[in-house]
Amino acid sequence: MTEPETDSCTISVENWQMQCCGTPFSVGDKVEWLVYKHDRVSVVTGRAIEYYYEKHSSDWRELLMLTGTVDEIKALFVSIELHPNPAENHNCTHHCVYRNHKVIEYADGWDKDSEELELGEYEVRLIDCTVRPAKKSEVTFS
Repeated sequence: MTEPETDSCTISVENWQMQCCGTPFSVGDKVEWLVYKHDRVSVVTGRAIEYYYEKHSSDWRELLMLTGTVDEIKALFVSIELHPNPAENHNCTHHCVYRNHKVIEYADGWDKDSEELELGEYEVRLIDCTVRPAKKSEVTFS
């Protein structure tokens, strides 16, 4: 069953998902993405994030197929900080700290910031969105 179209929706696309298995996209492209329902607010833009782009899960019963037209792409940049973790024999854990964002026209997973911060994720706004449960045949990764 397909849900009705909505004016717009926002998707989080993590850099590693794009770098590994994603297909580059641009503003104006019509996309069809496998996603999970997601409910968080961006710490950088304050925008509600409704979906999370997924290219690695084989759990087709939990995935949704989202289609729409790319209206805006924001690249969110992070610095990586090491924090001691005494519970782990004094090993350090990595924490991404969001520092900056910029609006871009094309996304391929490899964007750089002028301060040489690392790309953390994209926030992508789609317009004319539809969403429906994914079909087993559409989930081709395991």
